[in-house]
Amino acid sequence: MARWPVFEWPAQAPPPSAPCVVLALALAPDMPRADARARVREAAREYIAVRLGVAPESLTLRASPGLPPQLVGYALGLSFSHEPGCSLVAVNWDGPVGVDLMRVALPEDWAAVARDYLGPAMATQIAATPLELRAEAFSQAWTQLEASLKLRGEALREWRAGDVVDACRCSPLTLPAGYIGTLALPR
Repeated sequence: MARWPVFEWPAQAPPPSAPCVVLALALAPDMPRADARARVREAAREYIAVRLGVAPESLTLRASPGLPPQLVGYALGLSFSHEPGCSLVAVNWDGPVGVDLMRVALPEDWAAVARDYLGPAMATQIAATPLELRAEAFSQAWTQLEASLKLRGEALREWRAGDVVDACRCSPLTLPAGYIGTLALPR
């Protein structure tokens, strides 16, 4: 599967007419989460302002935990994700979007987590993955789930048949080594 490009903001500007972009912000690994969240909102306003040809201060962003961020007065999709050292902003000019990011990791209880949240088929697929690739497989599946839920404005919950990942178009992201991410768009 082709990886979705990610633009390091503000050093790399996305193509001006791209319908959906993902911006990455390199942040200090020890930056407090509240500061990272503020920086992401600032970067989102900066990028959108450039694209619209307006001042960033003229844009009002609303972001509440558990709800998709919104740009007041504009019908576009926004999604944010944070991990120590890196944060992402996804902007879809054509509708909803979900993005998720994590450091490549395999929790000790990965099999139970995968079964409960990713479903039996994905849990079996991850278990069949060679051990040296299992953390990456788990992390990719987890970010697909989280991005898909964000796309639909849903909170994290346990797996159920016909789940949201199946109803989305998910693309892995091009990210620095050690990170995994997914962009989710409507089918």
